Amino acid sequence: MLSSTLPVRPAFWNVPLWAEIGVYIIGLIAVIVCAAGIIRVIRERRAGAAPETPEGPRKRRIANLFCEVLGQSKVMRGASGKAHLAIFWGCIFLFWGTATATLDWDVGHYVFGQQFLTGRFYLIYKLILDTAGLAALIGLGYGAWRRFVAHDERVESNGRFACLIASLAAIIITGFFVEALRLAVQQPAWREFSPVGNLLSQLFAGSTPEFLTTAHLFLWVVHGLASLIFIAAVPLTFYSHIFKTPISIFWQKVSPAGAIAKIDNIEEQETFGISKYEQFTWRDRARFDGCTECGRCRGVCPAVKADTPLDPKSLIMTLRDRMRDAANDKELIGGLVSRDALWSCTTCGACARACPADIPIPDLIVLMRRHLALETGEFPEGLAGALENTASVGNPWGMDPGSRLAWAKDLDVPVAKPGVAYDVLYWVGCSASYDRRAQKIARAMVKILKAAGIHFAVMQEERCHGDFARRAGEEYLFQTAAAENIENLRKYQFKELVAACPHCFNTLKNEYPQFEGGTFNCVSHTVLIDRLITEGRIKVSKSQFFTVMHDPCYLARMNGITAEPRRVLETLGAHLREAKHSKADTLCCGAGGAQIFMDRPARINVIRLKELKDTKSEVVASACPHCLTMLTSAQAQQKEGAKDEVLFLDVAEIVAQQLESAAAEETSGSQRHGS
Repeated sequence: MLSSTLPVRPAFWNVPLWAEIGVYIIGLIAVIVCAAGIIRVIRERRAGAAPETPEGPRKRRIANLFCEVLGQSKVMRGASGKAHLAIFWGCIFLFWGTATATLDWDVGHYVFGQQFLTGRFYLIYKLILDTAGLAALIGLGYGAWRRFVAHDERVESNGRFACLIASLAAIIITGFFVEALRLAVQQPAWREFSPVGNLLSQLFAGSTPEFLTTAHLFLWVVHGLASLIFIAAVPLTFYSHIFKTPISIFWQKVSPAGAIAKIDNIEEQETFGISKYEQFTWRDRARFDGCTECGRCRGVCPAVKADTPLDPKSLIMTLRDRMRDAANDKELIGGLVSRDALWSCTTCGACARACPADIPIPDLIVLMRRHLALETGEFPEGLAGALENTASVGNPWGMDPGSRLAWAKDLDVPVAKPGVAYDVLYWVGCSASYDRRAQKIARAMVKILKAAGIHFAVMQEERCHGDFARRAGEEYLFQTAAAENIENLRKYQFKELVAACPHCFNTLKNEYPQFEGGTFNCVSHTVLIDRLITEGRIKVSKSQFFTVMHDPCYLARMNGITAEPRRVLETLGAHLREAKHSKADTLCCGAGGAQIFMDRPARINVIRLKELKDTKSEVVASACPHCLTMLTSAQAQQKEGAKDEVLFLDVAEIVAQQLESAAAEETSGSQRHGS
């Protein structure tokens, strides 16, 4: 036992001089090899890549980097995320412990003649390292169980990952045994501050000092070599995401989630979108390289759930692997990436939200769609007609522009006039203008606006805003529509531009500001209704009913609007139930990304309907006309006898019904009072 009563870190205990010198030499080589590997990776990314000068506030990028890397804010979702958190911070503390030990001996001992890892600080240091190592092992154990026992389909369970998990676990375990063997020999009074090592040291009770010291030196060498080889090999293995993923996070998209990048000076461009791998920029390649292969994108993608050809994880990994295979002469579209896969994306953004590397997968898909749309003119069945109709008559169904306000017949809806100041300009949208089911939403909005006494109007010149065209890759049509709509909107004076369709709202709020004069105060109808109720400008009666809120992707995920519609429903007396996927993690209805206009088998809406019906609610509330169309269609596809009595209503429709109830009660009360 040690005679000293002061705890002091025993640097290089039982380690001969040759091993002490060797660890520094090999360590230096390992660092040089690692640095060379990182430089090679960076050069590989930039070789032949298209130039790009990313914009965006650097301070915001740095803040996001710290939040998502150190805070693991996106990774922590779910059990696998918490396991990764344990591995990440466990290894961070172990690395910190090794660095601190080096400073303690090389600087504290040799330079100042005094170690600082002594006393209480040293004991806390030991406790932290043992806890960190144990946490990392538990995380690795969960990872192994998930891959090789539970066989989670989102991740691979092959020899590669078995070696990766086993190698890191072996380094940690040998470290614990090195500590255990030293404790078995020294048996210091403070050994309880190394709980794992102390427990393992009991295995060697009764062993001779010669055996313990020999075993200690052997394992110390094995542990040291394994650790240094691990460092040198980082750029060559899966663990390269240690530096690759933070780079992807730093260069993440900082524009609104619902905004697709604009093609500047589109009339002057000679090529559109991406048709060759060389057209991806170095930042795109950094994103491919930042993929952690976690499979979260695959787990949330509605296209995967519906068994379409699109698998976002496979897509990104294919593009990443192509970067390292310069000799691969396969065509990008139709070779590396199938056309069917590109046209299967709903651009719902679920994959981008789930991705811990912040890879904007829908944006990359739209870039490739632009080539098909603007250079080759290739579209799925049905979509070409919708685009032609939008270009010619301003709506995807080819309806007469003169009948755009037919839905307002007998409602005495004011039409905007130049020079008149309005509180609200109500953007009706194509669905509510022409689709009979969606027209009920527009009529409900008019009732609400009138009941609140709001000075509002609609715009006679309104035409399709082009959201679906942009996401189908037809950027030219989108920009043409945007220019026309912006010019017309600027004729009128209004405080708020209110839209009852999330696609209209997202485009007007997040994409029209990309154009000169295109910035307006855009408000979702659910936010407006919530405010009107809160301020007491409309009175509603309560009616007890069970409802589930289907959150539209472009309202909840893209724009973070989830509390307002729920607050409105609760005010109306609704007993809210949540679906398996809800709020920002909602499941797409299958309409987005121009899917609603493609003649393709629809299964996403059926899957979503089942989730909603599993809540056993009487009413499915939504805030998007496209969602109502898709869910109603899914209901119609069900076999006779399998249909449940479920109402599909927009939040505005439910409020309008309760307004009518309130008005009826008021009238009845007045009559009773008069009698």
